Amino acid sequence: MNIPPFSIFSAVSELFVTAGVFFVIRRNWTRRPFPFALFLVVALFEALVNVMYMANRSAVAAAPGAALALSSGMKIGYAAHGLLSLLAYLVFVVLGTLAYQEQRAGRWFFREHPRLTWTFLVVWTISIGSGETIFVLRYLV
Repeated sequence: MNIPPFSIFSAVSELFVTAGVFFVIRRNWTRRPFPFALFLVVALFEALVNVMYMANRSAVAAAPGAALALSSGMKIGYAAHGLLSLLAYLVFVVLGTLAYQEQRAGRWFFREHPRLTWTFLVVWTISIGSGETIFVLRYLV
């Protein structure tokens, strides 16, 4: 099977985005300066590349007469992954913005909200893991 280059790019870039997300949170957790430039790059890249990729793929799959025949279960799985990924992205933007503002006031948002931080990290990891699993199942198995 021929894997679309943009699918490969998106699957690989998600791993780098995840590294960026974890780095931003770790810096704030360890009371080090908030990496605002990295936060901005990661957030914009995720929105402009990966969120747009998922929107494009779902539009192609849902189009009448789509060449990609998916079972109902796969459609539900793709939709669940897409919704979870979008939610995780939006929460990252909100939490990152709060962390940046809090640090400017001398507080460390992620360290001061450990349950929220760890819950977010688990949701993010599930989102990325499900996307990578979908990629492997779709193109490599």
